[in-house]
Amino acid sequence: MRQKPAFPVFLDLSEKKVVVIGGGKLAQSRVLGLVDFAGAVQVISPAITEELEKLVREGRVGWLRQEYERDRILDADLVLACTNDAKVNNDAYVACKCLGILVNNCSDEKKCDFYFPEVMHKDDLVVGIFDKEQDRNLDRELTETIKKAIESR
Repeated sequence: MRQKPAFPVFLDLSEKKVVVIGGGKLAQSRVLGLVDFAGAVQVISPAITEELEKLVREGRVGWLRQEYERDRILDADLVLACTNDAKVNNDAYVACKCLGILVNNCSDEKKCDFYFPEVMHKDDLVVGIFDKEQDRNLDRELTETIKKAIESR
């Protein structure tokens, strides 16, 4: 049986804490997509990319320079488990499910309460694109077309 498509939802994160577990390129991509929307973004990772370090220096993102521990997500409203360790991501998923926290596990799409779209915005206009089949070439082409339309607005 074919899985139903995801329903698009826009969340007001302006007073919410988002925790991103991991400090690599995927975590960076997620943080860059969230930083303009969330009240607080906290990265948990012993090391992070240069781009994330820049956001930390600017005070736009918090960073706990350590390995993931469950007690660090207790006050989160939303969690993105973006490490390259499926066990860590799964542990975060289980903890979030027990705590009633929405979670995205990058290691297992079946263990996601939400999917992370390609996000574009200008002023108050926000557009999100999500392709479950993940045709990156089509996504990139469509994203560029929409970006041009938004910028000319």
